[in-house]
Amino acid sequence: MRKGELSGLTGVRFYAALFVYWYHVILIIPGMYALAGRSLFLDAAEGGVSFFFVLSGFILTYNYADVFRDGISAASYKRFIWDRLTKIYPVHFLALLLVLPIATLSPQLRLDWRAVPLHLLLLQCFWPSSTPAFSSYLNVPSWSISCEWFFYPLAPLAMFFAVGNRRRWVPMVVALGYACGLGLFLWHGQSDSARLYFVSRFAPSRFVEFLVGVFVARIFLTPPRSNLGEVSGLAQATGILLIIAGAMYRQDSPWPFWGGLLYEPGSALLILGLAFGRGFFVAHLSRPGLNRLGIASFSLYLIHLPLLRAVKGICLHLGWEVHSWLAFWAVVIGMFMVVQTAALLICYEYEIPLQKRLRRLLVQDRRLAERRRSHAGVMSDRRRTDRRARPQVDVERKLASYASVTLP
Repeated sequence: MRKGELSGLTGVRFYAALFVYWYHVILIIPGMYALAGRSLFLDAAEGGVSFFFVLSGFILTYNYADVFRDGISAASYKRFIWDRLTKIYPVHFLALLLVLPIATLSPQLRLDWRAVPLHLLLLQCFWPSSTPAFSSYLNVPSWSISCEWFFYPLAPLAMFFAVGNRRRWVPMVVALGYACGLGLFLWHGQSDSARLYFVSRFAPSRFVEFLVGVFVARIFLTPPRSNLGEVSGLAQATGILLIIAGAMYRQDSPWPFWGGLLYEPGSALLILGLAFGRGFFVAHLSRPGLNRLGIASFSLYLIHLPLLRAVKGICLHLGWEVHSWLAFWAVVIGMFMVVQTAALLICYEYEIPLQKRLRRLLVQDRRLAERRRSHAGVMSDRRRTDRRARPQVDVERKLASYASVTLP
């Protein structure tokens, strides 16, 4: 049976996506950055992405820990990967179709056509070098979805090692620490751009944040939890302050912290505090309207940049540029209304319906295969087969109940 929904963690995704929108609208629309300059809110956008990575590890572990705690079967692994792919790919593919003609006609950044198949397969951040920067073409926010696509095949293994009753997590932490140390050693003598890419865009480097979410879920799922629940409000407040501090000092930090490491402690505390569901902030995030915005945050995250690039093209063609604060806020609010409306329509009319249809395909294929085996006489001993199949049926029911989980 699926665990109870953590509504506070659904609503907070909207605010994380909002920071990313704020970052891009200022950078993309002509004249906006010259007027506003660099601010704390721009650095907070990186914190929003880091928060998404930690939240992804937490939510997946919260929902699938019972499935992968004691082992990983081929059927459960296949179902998990398919569910995750059907979650991220429909909106990614739609956004890619929208941005491709815009990127083709862009006079400022000529499209490197080698990036198209990498984006299509979500492999743009598997590339270990900053040149060519394949993640900087087309729909740029999809770089984080490429990182997620790297995380998902490893997630069941991470849950198996992290959530079990024995200390299986110790060798995983040791191996991860060794890999991080080796990576920092190899990239220490590189240029600033190469080091920035390594810690911020290279998918294996961001896996640390996903694992933080896995271990935060382990803490949340391990009884007794009553003592932690009593400090839920303090954890939320401390987490927010730490995220703000990370945004303030990121520019002056050593290069290994240019990615998301500074935001991990704050993200972990904020997620843990919100998961307990106490306090006025959780009550605010649990409102039905904000819950709907949180569910649509994935569409908002992926669809806002193609629309902003289209508006930028119109502004450049007409010679329009923002010169006043009145125009600045009119653009910020007006474009947000446009992209948020588009995100809601895409989420509830395209993303969720298509996601359900695609997930039913796997179930139908499995049933068809079982019928064929039955007609061929493979399943002759019905009683013995039923006894063997019962654990698999339980796993299938769990996976089916978790399939509706929405992630950032």
